[in-house]
Amino acid sequence: MKWLLFVFFLMSMSILFGQKTRKGVHLEPGVSLALAEERAARISELEYDLFFNLPDSAHQPIPAEVALRFQLSQKAPLQLDFREKPDHLKSVRVQGKSIQADFREGHLVIPAKYLRKGLNEIAVEFTAGNLSLNRNEDYLYTLLVPDRASTVFPCFDQPDLKARYILELEMPSGWEASANGALEEERAVNGRKRLRFRATKPFSTYVFAFAAGQFQKRTQSRAGREMIMYYRETDEEKVARNAGVIFDLHAQAIAWLEEYTQVPFPFDKLDFVLLPGFQYGGMEHIGNIFYREGSLFLDETATENQKLGRARLIAHETAHMWFGDMVTMKWFNDVWLKEVFANFFAAKAVNPSFPKINHDLSFLLAHQPTAYSEDRSGGSHPIQQPLENLREAGSLYGGIIYQKAPVVMRQLEALMGEEAFRKGIQEYLKTFAYNNATWDDLVGILDTYSEEDLQGWSRVWVKEPGMPKIRTEWHAGPSGSLEKLALVQEKKAPSGAHWVQSTVVALAYPDTIVRIPVRLEADVTEVVAAKGLPCPLAVLSNASSMSYGYFRLDSISLAYGLRQFASIGDPLLRGAAWLALYEELVRGRVAPDAFLQSVLDALPRETEPLNRQNLLGYLGTAFWHYLKPAQRANAASGIESLLWDLLAKAQDLSGRSAYFSALTSLSVTPESVTRLKAIWDGSAPVPGLPLSETQKISLAAELALHLPGEAEAILARQLERTQNPDRRKRLEFIRPALSPDPAVRDTFFDSLKNPANRATEPWVVDGASYLNHPLRAGTALKYIRPSLELLEEIQRTGDIFFPRQFITAVLSGHQSEEAAEIVRNFLRDHPEFPYRLRNKVLMAADLLLKE
Repeated sequence: MKWLLFVFFLMSMSILFGQKTRKGVHLEPGVSLALAEERAARISELEYDLFFNLPDSAHQPIPAEVALRFQLSQKAPLQLDFREKPDHLKSVRVQGKSIQADFREGHLVIPAKYLRKGLNEIAVEFTAGNLSLNRNEDYLYTLLVPDRASTVFPCFDQPDLKARYILELEMPSGWEASANGALEEERAVNGRKRLRFRATKPFSTYVFAFAAGQFQKRTQSRAGREMIMYYRETDEEKVARNAGVIFDLHAQAIAWLEEYTQVPFPFDKLDFVLLPGFQYGGMEHIGNIFYREGSLFLDETATENQKLGRARLIAHETAHMWFGDMVTMKWFNDVWLKEVFANFFAAKAVNPSFPKINHDLSFLLAHQPTAYSEDRSGGSHPIQQPLENLREAGSLYGGIIYQKAPVVMRQLEALMGEEAFRKGIQEYLKTFAYNNATWDDLVGILDTYSEEDLQGWSRVWVKEPGMPKIRTEWHAGPSGSLEKLALVQEKKAPSGAHWVQSTVVALAYPDTIVRIPVRLEADVTEVVAAKGLPCPLAVLSNASSMSYGYFRLDSISLAYGLRQFASIGDPLLRGAAWLALYEELVRGRVAPDAFLQSVLDALPRETEPLNRQNLLGYLGTAFWHYLKPAQRANAASGIESLLWDLLAKAQDLSGRSAYFSALTSLSVTPESVTRLKAIWDGSAPVPGLPLSETQKISLAAELALHLPGEAEAILARQLERTQNPDRRKRLEFIRPALSPDPAVRDTFFDSLKNPANRATEPWVVDGASYLNHPLRAGTALKYIRPSLELLEEIQRTGDIFFPRQFITAVLSGHQSEEAAEIVRNFLRDHPEFPYRLRNKVLMAADLLLKE
């Protein structure tokens, strides 16, 4: 009897665990580090030959085929990744022989008996998965970062199994297509179009891409390189105004990177596809960069910040051709490495294109504010994060990777010296060309060019979380001059080590500023060069574009800053000063009304466009987040009056656009809203400020929020006069979120629980923002907890930035303690909530939880 019970026990265990382990093959969802390492040790010389038959309708399946050819060093069962339902798999052939596939847990297991040492070929017929195909009625595009290639076709979906790709597409005859490889052949097949693209150089699965559909295209050449731009924008005047600049910026970025790296452009061609509603600003697909259309096709009223942002975006994605595409991280725990280089070198590469821009100021404002917003929060994490399985890789992305890491890299360059750093980077690229590398591989190379302890420096800045907190202490001696000026590092890294960095201390005097370079590497760093100088009016310790941390203002400097920071002559110092002052607001050392008044006093005097835009951002945050509703009502008229006055006096289009945008988002009084409506309906246009269709749609949305009785008529009129079909679809999507009827808004929110209704993620983010607008915060409290409960599913079904963007959109309109308590209760009630998602929530809720 005991023997029978034991047999039944074994049988039950077999049934229970059979899905995970069968015939010695361990299976789990996603790609674990162990699986990735095992495959990388066995597979080489990989090639994919792919075919997709794209139907006329977005609702029809996509028949597809793939042939994988590779060298295998050891016979053992082999897992391919294919995250689709069993009915999507049609047939599998190994070495030309049909086999019955073992298909479970998102993997296709090929038994060892069908494999051989040396050359192997696996051919699979399948139906392509839709999750990452972004299908619309008349176009589609792939987006496979970080681990989504296996949702479309069977593959080895890990970054260190690089492969050559041959792609063939069949599609409706009126469609165009762009892919990683150059077009080799086009022919007609049964009234349809068939394109074959040449074999590429080796690259990772996450940058495989194609776009196909009803696109227009323009071809231009720069320095002998032909490039093609694919787009859907119907405003040909806007296209003509922007196209030449877009081609120029790509060519300039390529030229700068080739000169800096001494490595020629590493791939066979460079085209770009501009997509409405694209999830990111851009994505660095090999030879085939995808962009959000609105990021490159700027309105006539674009500000200097927007133009600079476009240039930086193009340089960022172009830099990826070297950093990320040619040399790729071995595992996604080093995903930050490709992003830091792209942002770091983008900031350098745009300099020649914008000779009038203060590039140190531009770097400061593009990086530290966003990085601080995450690094000061309860969700702070190291730049390099551990990663057990690629299915979690999407949660690694954020401001600490994109904005903090470039500041750290600038510190590293300063630590080594520019030329030594450059030589190290050149050696790194040549050593690992078309291969994979780790951060430690790079540090090992850089170490040979420096006498500094780069390993120790790396452990603190790259592998530990948080940001330094630095206090300034100074006092006068008997003579009245400075007896001592010191910087105290109050907060050190978790290991107890110091964040070693270079900064500049600025001493403010009535008629001058004295700057003293300082290297921080101890608990207390005395600024010896300051001893004996007259006592300053204020001390600013973050007076450098690469200073990083909370540089606490002493009480004298804080009081002076509220009155006089606007009078600092140097634009970079003004930008750094306002950054320091804003951090004091966030940390509760400055009253919101005092900060707001300082900003209002500064705006009429600010002549630097980058600082002006930054001040307008601070104005919006102070108004909507820090002022209570009654305070907003009291302050609104004065703020609006100032902005209307500045709009009227602005001498340049960029300035007029910046002030008008601020008025659109900040106007609440009937008088100001009425003036905006007259601009929208054309009865009282602003002289010298033409409004694009996109701007009119944004203005109509704001008017719908402020004029609930007229909302439906305003939105109906805007839909009627919107010509571009993609913009019309977006407005139709967000329209329920703008409804004055709470029941309609509730229905819209409930619809977002269906993944199909979240397909165009930027539209969802916009809709969530309107649902939770500060004017509706009281009625929107009910959306917070369900939104938090939805996050895990959003992470599974959405793209990498979507979870953070979505929860930020939900929380950003709230400032009440009741809203904060909902977030706290949710996190307390869900102790097992994925810690990376928890970090995203804490980052998004940072200002809310600091109330």
